[in-house]
Amino acid sequence: MKNLITLMLLLFSVVAFAQERGERRSEMSDEEMAILGAKRLAMQLDLNEEQEAKLKELYTKRIGEQRELMQERRKEREEIRKELQKERAKIREEHLEMSEEYKAELKKILTEEQYTKWEQLQEKRRKGRKMHMQKGRRNQG
Repeated sequence: MKNLITLMLLLFSVVAFAQERGERRSEMSDEEMAILGAKRLAMQLDLNEEQEAKLKELYTKRIGEQRELMQERRKEREEIRKELQKERAKIREEHLEMSEEYKAELKKILTEEQYTKWEQLQEKRRKGRKMHMQKGRRNQG
């Protein structure tokens, strides 16, 4: 049990060490990373060849599992992003429908001249909001 805990701690330290060298890690294959990790630990713990081989197998398995997990998470995030886009499009469509209904009701209440003036006021407000938002973006950057 104690050896297993030690092995796990060392494995996590190797993973943390590998993350610090992300560039090198991305250039290496899974097999190369497993060999490097096993050799490094074999030197530190003075492991025999059989132990090193088993450790390499363990590392290879773990690296593969981690890669699969990362790919699954990437797919899940992409699916969530697509769902959010669909939801936003639906909300925009509903908002547009409500806006059109509102305008139709407003047109019934106002005279032609008043409605035209109201549309001009709305356009002026939209332009003002756009300019205000652009200023805010410039100040943030």
